[in-house]
Amino acid sequence: MQILDIKKLAHNILENKNIESSFIEYKKSANFKDKILKTACAFANNYMNNEIGLLFIGIEEVDDKETGEKAIPKRPIEGIKESKIEGIENELKSLLSNIHPKINYHIITDRIDDEYYLVIAVESSSNGPFQTSERAEKDKDIKLKTGRYIRVGRDSRLPNPTEEFELLKKFSGFSFSSNLNDTATIDDLSYEYIKEYLLQTGAKKDIREMTKLDMAKSMGLVSESEYGGYRAKNFAVLMFSEKPNKFISNAHVEIIREIDGTDKMESKRFDGPVWIQAKQVSKYFEDNIMASYTIREADKIEHKIIYNYPLTAFEELSTNAILHKEYDTPEYVGIYIYKDRISFVNHNRPLPPVTIESLNKDRSFDRRQYINKELKDMFFSLNLIESYGSGIRRAKDSLLENGSPKLKFYPDNIEDNYTNAVLYINKEFLRDISTNTTQETTQETTQEINIDKSIPDKIIEFMTIEPNITAKQLADNLDISFDGVRYHIKKLRADGRIAREGSTKSGRWIILKK
Repeated sequence: MQILDIKKLAHNILENKNIESSFIEYKKSANFKDKILKTACAFANNYMNNEIGLLFIGIEEVDDKETGEKAIPKRPIEGIKESKIEGIENELKSLLSNIHPKINYHIITDRIDDEYYLVIAVESSSNGPFQTSERAEKDKDIKLKTGRYIRVGRDSRLPNPTEEFELLKKFSGFSFSSNLNDTATIDDLSYEYIKEYLLQTGAKKDIREMTKLDMAKSMGLVSESEYGGYRAKNFAVLMFSEKPNKFISNAHVEIIREIDGTDKMESKRFDGPVWIQAKQVSKYFEDNIMASYTIREADKIEHKIIYNYPLTAFEELSTNAILHKEYDTPEYVGIYIYKDRISFVNHNRPLPPVTIESLNKDRSFDRRQYINKELKDMFFSLNLIESYGSGIRRAKDSLLENGSPKLKFYPDNIEDNYTNAVLYINKEFLRDISTNTTQETTQETTQEINIDKSIPDKIIEFMTIEPNITAKQLADNLDISFDGVRYHIKKLRADGRIAREGSTKSGRWIILKK
């Protein structure tokens, strides 16, 4: 950004009394050296993918007792004496030299309320990740622990292991979907699927009539190998191989569904190209899960149709789960269907600036980042997504229109590395509506998972003896599948019988009731 644009932005923030955020921080003076240094480092690492970070010096933060807003700029401002500005600027430059590599910043002087203030404007850069120095940790005036600080919300802090890994991937430019697959070649891509994609997206006839190799090269699906032949990229494998699972572990969706009146679950697996998976999963929901009934009032001509779960909400969440999965993580997308809810599970968090908190709070995400950029563009071309960052809004709107409970996202901590979206059934369907439903069912090929009634009690016994036991160890001890253990753990947590304390790797199980 230009200096004048930054100055205008900063001035408007103070005029509007904007609260502190992922790119705004207020400090009463330059004496808070440790906090200034870690926030500048966090702004440089730009974990939340902002255009710029603004750290105001000479502005005190206060809480508004009337509105309840926290960390707003106090007006009129405290300010900085004009005679001290040059000296403070030099101090800040010396302080910021404790960040390595060197960050890209400007120190800007401006006035408001007839007082001077400074702004440290930290711009994004690709040279990171950025880290504070050991020298700053040893300096008695700073004493800031060395580390790669990040900014999440109003908090500048050290990242947890998952966040640090994401930070390293961000600056390395790593993209699994863009990389060449380890083994797949052009021969492993389906010519028919590629042509079908081009037909559905309205490609010109001359492109659709190319040879398979020319078609794949023009679409960027392959690269020539140094050993000869053409290797396929991971996104090409996901989109156009008959069985992506053959080359990318667990690149499929499983719908795991409670069987009414039994202690069993049934599993339906979808493992073709990911865009076909998205369509098939939605079709399965329509044919087997979705139900509706009509409400008619005696004095009205109009009638209202109520759904157990609106189709739009299911489609958006299932497609989102497929689109936003980290395919280098060996876990499939799981859709768990219970009597009163549907749970969509991805074993990775969304990319910042989207967070679990914002998914629960906000409706749209204009600055959403995509793990699989090529898949995003192809899904858009296929009309599987309508516009970038709008899927959650459409899901929430459809639930509101249907009178359904609010969409809920988990986990409610910063340690666990998964995203769980939960659709709750419309309350009308919690009653006995068997005579009013218009659901049509079809016979599906399923795989039954037999679940012993005593297994939950056995799991609790193992957790009581060994609170640090893992799901894999439980599966080995109980001689059941890992998915079966995971199902029981989720149910035990939902029933309030167990809880998790600490992170996934180093935490422990707490028994609430047996």
